[in-house]
Amino acid sequence: MSIDTVIRLEREIARLQALQAEALVAVASPSRTVDEYLLWDARTDEERFIRVEDAAREEIAAALRWSPQATQNRLDIARLLHGPLCETAAALGAGDISWSQVSVIAEHARRLPGAMQSRAFAGPLTDPAADAEFTAACADLQRRVLPTAMRSTAAATRQAARRAVLAIDADGERRRRLQARCHRDVHVTDELDGISVLIARMATEDAHAVMTHLDAYAHASESTLSIGEKRAAALAALVLGGDGVDSTGTGEAAPRVRAHLDVVVDLPTLLDLAEGVGGAAEIRGAGPVGADVVRDLLADPKVAMTMRRLVTDRVTGHLLDYGRTTYDIPDPLRRYLVARDRTCRFPGCNRRAEKCQIDHAEAWDDGGATSPANLGALCTRHHQLKTHAGWHITASREDGSCTWRSPRGCRYDHHPPPL
Repeated sequence: MSIDTVIRLEREIARLQALQAEALVAVASPSRTVDEYLLWDARTDEERFIRVEDAAREEIAAALRWSPQATQNRLDIARLLHGPLCETAAALGAGDISWSQVSVIAEHARRLPGAMQSRAFAGPLTDPAADAEFTAACADLQRRVLPTAMRSTAAATRQAARRAVLAIDADGERRRRLQARCHRDVHVTDELDGISVLIARMATEDAHAVMTHLDAYAHASESTLSIGEKRAAALAALVLGGDGVDSTGTGEAAPRVRAHLDVVVDLPTLLDLAEGVGGAAEIRGAGPVGADVVRDLLADPKVAMTMRRLVTDRVTGHLLDYGRTTYDIPDPLRRYLVARDRTCRFPGCNRRAEKCQIDHAEAWDDGGATSPANLGALCTRHHQLKTHAGWHITASREDGSCTWRSPRGCRYDHHPPPL
């Protein structure tokens, strides 16, 4: 067995899953079915109709030992692949993407305008106008997302899909976000040995601000506790201590730190001149968000902000300049590289660039320059693989993209996500 065998098997699995989706549609019909039965209700002495949606679902579920809910989800995805997501189906059948990426694309397609009134979900109650709108939106979604899906991971596909939905339907995404905020809550799940899990559902920008605060406390603390224990101690101190003293028993005072968020937004969107153009805004580490979230943050008098100019290529989205004219000073150069790379430059690694090391693609001792074209972010593991385990960067480019050669001689390309 070799890795080539694994690759061939993965492509064959994808091809078979595409065939299975076709078979599901053939068994259950290309759109949701509704069977109506006229019954006599002896209790009311009246006739009444009984509606049964997708009666074939239980037959499939019983035969394959799937739950009814999982079966309905597979049917919905199969119908999308048979209809407006046909380009995604072709990519799956060719083995270019995996079922996990198909699931991500289908999940976001359900959020597009007209989805619930389309043939895939409404069945005989299809609204032709809504169906046409949904089909066009799906085509736009695939145009934006499939290139990423075919060269990257399911996580990167999810980020691309989120940006696409924000760009295609900014108003709908804003409406859904406001509705979702009605479900904010905090609850506790008790575990064994005196430990409980505290779970909070809150706005994304608030959650990431809280997390950066806890991280800052943890890294500032000189305690011998693990990083996770320090975060837990910080949360308890912030909520219960009141005076900055850790109430969890360590007796350590909580240092004064400031929570921060890194936000990327283009100027027209920030000024509300081009809502949704280019994928709206993004909170580093959380992904795309509506531009109005960023505008609300900047309008809040309690929020201190520092704005940094980033100039990007209008076509590729690659970072061209960050407001400094020299790369001789290490700190400004590092800030530039972190903003450009966003994550570790190893294919598929999502480690945030600010937590990575800055690596010379061509070693300094071998004549490699300290320049944007020869530098990039690598997490500790992938830096070690490059240095000690036979992995090499054979091409490093100024836009942050690079080409790797594995110990087996295989080539892998990495492209940083555009700003």
